[in-house]
Amino acid sequence: MKILTLFAIFFASLFVSTADAQKYFVYDGDAFNVMLTCSSDNSKVLGVSFSNEDKTAWIEFDLLDYGDSETTETGGFRYKAKDGKGDIYWIDYFRADDYIIVSPEDYSTAWTLYRRAE
Repeated sequence: MKILTLFAIFFASLFVSTADAQKYFVYDGDAFNVMLTCSSDNSKVLGVSFSNEDKTAWIEFDLLDYGDSETTETGGFRYKAKDGKGDIYWIDYFRADDYIIVSPEDYSTAWTLYRRAE
């Protein structure tokens, strides 16, 4: 019985440490918001979610591709994400000024979103 209890405590601690090992950054826009889920050291984006039209719920998008632009003047990264309908969007993050630009795959429009104060 002690072994089972120790295993339960071990697995519970793994869950707690995993749950705490993420940071969330929300970028607000007029039409929608974007939430980036990042690793605790901010070295990797683990997930991207967009708000629904009335900004009351988050919809997770699939991450398809990644590009690093840290060597540029503004620094940052670029992700390609797909929604549940199959529409593809580019998410460009600019570290120097802490904002993102979201564009559909065909670049027919673009939305600029700024990080929400913590």
